Amino acid sequence: MPANSMKLKEINTELVKSVLKKQDYCTKSSIAKATSLSVATCGNILKELIATGEVLEIDLKPSTGGRPARRFVYNENYAYVAVLYARKEGDYKSLTCVVSNMIGIHVYETYLELEDISIKEFDDAIHMLLKLYPNIKVLGIGIPGVVRQGIIDICDFKKLSGEPLQQHLEKKFNLQVIIENDVNSTAYGFFHRTQYTDAESMVYIYYPIDENPGAGIIVNGQILLGQSNFAGEVSFLPLGVNPKNQSDIQKNKELFADLVAKTIMSINCVINPKSIILSGFCFTEQMIESIKTLLHLLSPKGHLPELIIEDDIHDSYIYGLTSMALTKLSCNIQLIEK
Repeated sequence: MPANSMKLKEINTELVKSVLKKQDYCTKSSIAKATSLSVATCGNILKELIATGEVLEIDLKPSTGGRPARRFVYNENYAYVAVLYARKEGDYKSLTCVVSNMIGIHVYETYLELEDISIKEFDDAIHMLLKLYPNIKVLGIGIPGVVRQGIIDICDFKKLSGEPLQQHLEKKFNLQVIIENDVNSTAYGFFHRTQYTDAESMVYIYYPIDENPGAGIIVNGQILLGQSNFAGEVSFLPLGVNPKNQSDIQKNKELFADLVAKTIMSINCVINPKSIILSGFCFTEQMIESIKTLLHLLSPKGHLPELIIEDDIHDSYIYGLTSMALTKLSCNIQLIEK
């Protein structure tokens, strides 16, 4: 089959699956109407999906006089994706693992508190998940640091720095693997689960306890990575504080509030997003009010973005990684209506 025909078939298959995922059940006619594909094309795609087990045929639709219509449902447990993220908050180091089905529903979640995290801890956790769910197809990995072409660069976990984690996991487990920075994943998750439009931009800034901050930048619905994936490393902004000393400033509430406000203003002057989301257990209500006061002093009237506070990154983080992992299972062509 020519390459263009194969790609068209992939797109059509994704259209059929997307319709099935949104409905309790469908018929060939209802799928054809929703996708603008022919009934014959839908029938051929359904036949292949039934053969793989990704789609199931259920009881016939009751007849109203003619031949009863065949009904089809998407098999949401046909396969799974697993996401794992390493996190450091002060002295606490943890690895969170979540398995989700094909429509993003979590079927398993566990939290492992560890002395340190290296490739071995990822290997052990993935082995455990595959024993429970052998049909995992994609691994989504979240890392507190810079990731370039699957290799971990700057990282809060020294044993992971310089490691080709993506290549290692792909070879060891023979699965598709995506690896993304923690705040990029979280920003992507927050953006999509709170239903921004692609025309809107937002920035998510995360301050771990006793660690340096990072920002995830979303423009046109996509993560802004920069040419070396360094975009969002806001601890390196030239604000008069060495990145090595920034985590210590959290102990001084006044200096910390000033640094956060200047970081937000620096981002706003360059990107001017619709929203800036601020997250971290280190923030108190009083500190948030101090930051807001400083922002109003620093910014010309009418130019401040909406400031949103999200205490914990977990829900947005998992949503982002899971969405990326599920997208990895679908064809990589995005249809844009003009």
